[in-house]
Amino acid sequence: MKTITIKLPEDEAKELNAYVKKRNYPSKSEFIRNLIMERMDRTRQEKIGWMMMAEKSMKKIWDNKKDDEMWGRYI
Repeated sequence: MKTITIKLPEDEAKELNAYVKKRNYPSKSEFIRNLIMERMDRTRQEKIGWMMMAEKSMKKIWDNKKDDEMWGRYI
């Protein structure tokens, strides 16, 4: 596993320690790792959502009888 270092102001570091302890996380590293993975997953899901919306929009353009009849003459 790769190690990274972050620096926090003293008050935020204390708040992080208290939060990790209160929520029974095994460590600060585990908490931060979970936050990062949640954000990355959310970003992936957002991209998939946008792709699905684009596909639906394009489906309206691509799937129409008029074009099917026109292209049917040539294909």
